[in-house]
Amino acid sequence: MPYTTERIPTRKKWVASTATIALLSIAGAIGLDLWLTGGSNIPGVTVPTGKPDQTVTGDAVPYAYGTVQLEVVRQGGKLAAVNLIQSGATAGRDQAFAPLQKAAVDAQGTNFANLSGATYTTDAFKTALESAISKLS
Repeated sequence: MPYTTERIPTRKKWVASTATIALLSIAGAIGLDLWLTGGSNIPGVTVPTGKPDQTVTGDAVPYAYGTVQLEVVRQGGKLAAVNLIQSGATAGRDQAFAPLQKAAVDAQGTNFANLSGATYTTDAFKTALESAISKLS
């Protein structure tokens, strides 16, 4: 069997390639963070979202226990607030609105669980929220 000599990479080439891989990994992590957070983790940096700040009011949604109408506020491309315009509800069901407003902002929409004991109110709230969000341009 003939003897072959394979060239073993020199230490300089190995260090250079390792450093390149490390830098690309760091750059990828930073890029992923910027993509996921919209740049909000970098102090003093505002990343334009292309969506203007806007406040809109959705349609009134009647349901078995009252009527729900919401106003949504978008700031910096995100749902910043959900305000009650009409929140009629009987038998204490109006207590459900504050946690529903928080859940909507946290979820940035209607993708949150129903509030226990307030299924009809939650469903009406989500319908009113969808109506308001659909009016954002």
